[in-house]
Amino acid sequence: MTQQVALQQLVTFYQTLNSDRLSMLAQIYHTDICLSDPVGEHRGLAVVENYFASLLKNMRYCRFVVTLTREFETDALLLWRMEYAHPSLQRGADQTLEGSSYLQFRDNKVAFQRDYYDMGAMLYEKLPLLGSAINLIKKRLQP
Repeated sequence: MTQQVALQQLVTFYQTLNSDRLSMLAQIYHTDICLSDPVGEHRGLAVVENYFASLLKNMRYCRFVVTLTREFETDALLLWRMEYAHPSLQRGADQTLEGSSYLQFRDNKVAFQRDYYDMGAMLYEKLPLLGSAINLIKKRLQP
């Protein structure tokens, strides 16, 4: 398998993300994977698999639309839109979130992944009391 194949497997995995497909992680991620995102840092394949399982546990659905892929010698960049719904966020309404991922490869598998996205837009602003407070602060910061 080449880096290009691994990248395509990763994109396909995220496009059809669900807990039934978590067994594919071993084909995509290096055993020493370090996945870092606004939630925290997750090291090792088993830890990453548990992290995904807990994230997907109560989701109605979660999938990614990859809008741009740039591959380099040993790393890559993805721009994406996450489409998801969770019963605790805005009464289960459909949500979207823009983000990006920086990837590094080792042995033709993803060994490092850093996801960039706005945690406030994903979660905090969608919670009833906290969301109202954040929106009030945002309005006060506008000129």
